[in-house]
Amino acid sequence: MPRTNSLLGALALVSFTTMSAGCVAAGIGGTTYAVKASARGNYVQAAEAGDAEAQFKLGQSHCCMGPGFSTQRATEWLCRAAHQDHRRAQYELGRIYLGEVSRTPAPGQKILRAVTARSDPEVAFVWLTLASADGDEDAQGKLAKLTEKMPEAAVLSAHGKLADWREMPCEYHSVFPQGDETDQSQSEVDTGDVE
Repeated sequence: MPRTNSLLGALALVSFTTMSAGCVAAGIGGTTYAVKASARGNYVQAAEAGDAEAQFKLGQSHCCMGPGFSTQRATEWLCRAAHQDHRRAQYELGRIYLGEVSRTPAPGQKILRAVTARSDPEVAFVWLTLASADGDEDAQGKLAKLTEKMPEAAVLSAHGKLADWREMPCEYHSVFPQGDETDQSQSEVDTGDVE
């Protein structure tokens, strides 16, 4: 009987911890949104005037999924910065187009978003290559892992896009014209975990 009570106690503790984690994660997610959203006003004027760093920060404040965030708005600002050769904006676009659109600390939400996020490995390849060429070590690591997983034909196609990257669709709705930030269907190409 003592063993049964210990087992029941352990199960109760696990259940309580799991339920509490959801509440804590919701609180953290809400706090994250509040912090990001409150910073937006600081960047809008400079971003609209063409300041690449302000555009990058404004894009980051909108990134990427969940209430109050918009992958589309994030990529609008990140694309503006990336087209001015902002290395971190290029990296973030590569990350987004790999399907890494969630930074929410809640494990359950990360799993759900990882399963439902769209990806375009060729577009990700282009942005990661540009950031890598400018010395971004995070981009270099992701690019190496992505290249290992991509079929040779996809790598060749991505190199073709790289040659004309400024003309390539950049904003989320341009890359995925059928959907929107609430329509995050799975990618047809499995990029695996390239973190």
